[in-house]
Amino acid sequence: MDEYARFATLYDPLIGPFLRPIHRKIQATLVRQSCSTMVDLCCGTGLLAGMTAEANIRATGVDISKPMLNIARTNHPNATFIHGDAADTAFRNNEFDAVAISFSLHEKPASIAKAILAEGLRIIRPGGLILVADYRHPTRRHSRLTGWGIQTIERLAGKEHFTHFNHFMAQGGTEAFLTQDGLKGKPTATFMHGWVGLFTHVCQ
Repeated sequence: MDEYARFATLYDPLIGPFLRPIHRKIQATLVRQSCSTMVDLCCGTGLLAGMTAEANIRATGVDISKPMLNIARTNHPNATFIHGDAADTAFRNNEFDAVAISFSLHEKPASIAKAILAEGLRIIRPGGLILVADYRHPTRRHSRLTGWGIQTIERLAGKEHFTHFNHFMAQGGTEAFLTQDGLKGKPTATFMHGWVGLFTHVCQ
């Protein structure tokens, strides 16, 4: 059963507004770095791919959820969407100028999250950008209300989803996850009172 089917239609109106500033930052980074192609792994309803395509960047989204992709294709016809496993795509090595992975690593088992990151590194060209947006531990405690809101949303996404989220955060969040794979563990920008980081890495 597709775990995303039950809230696919609710994702954009409920979650989309909170993601928009992060997507704008990613779009601006891609434009500044003169990227002409990008792929969004675990693209969901296509919000990021659609925004990227608006900047005349050839955007492709990959997701395993057909209900989410149905919404993506309807709302963002300027981007290409592929039904498939983000951890095992059919793309060629070094095919894209940029790879984005946003808000998907925390919800997967660690082995699958690592496989998605490895796939992103495989399909990006030398000198290309990999951009990861996901949860982190804020340095200031005044953001407790935001943290409570995030935990509530993650809990509503389902028991398994929430278990993976808790494990991800207990292991140190995105900083620790990326550092384990030799990538930069410091965010280039933070959002949601520090609970979300955007991590940008130039691939060699």
